[in-house]
Amino acid sequence: MKNLHLKIVLLALLGLCLTGCATRSGMYQWGGYDTMLYQSYKNPEKAVEFRQGLELHVAKMESAKQKVAPGLYAELGTLYLQAGDGTKAVAMYTKEREAWPESRGLMDSLITNVAKRINAKAEVKS
Repeated sequence: MKNLHLKIVLLALLGLCLTGCATRSGMYQWGGYDTMLYQSYKNPEKAVEFRQGLELHVAKMESAKQKVAPGLYAELGTLYLQAGDGTKAVAMYTKEREAWPESRGLMDSLITNVAKRINAKAEVKS
């Protein structure tokens, strides 16, 4: 009789554990990042759509006061840089550095390099 009760309790615990694992949705909301990234690689003309989708997702996360997933600010910054907007790129790299301190070294390097590029363009124009 004790063995039967023990088996029932163990089966119930196992069921709870498996259910808990199955319903977990992940730590961060990515906003379709992987699909948008794939589409932009597959079809480079979709890079603007990718940037706009990331902008919307980041704005949504910030307005909801939720933490933006690691790397999304940096990805958005790189998209701005590719579009020729170094100032917005630096702003996004700065947000990435503040949100994710472990990225500080890389973000500082990117910020420095983009700032040099912006300064060089300003000198050429003057």
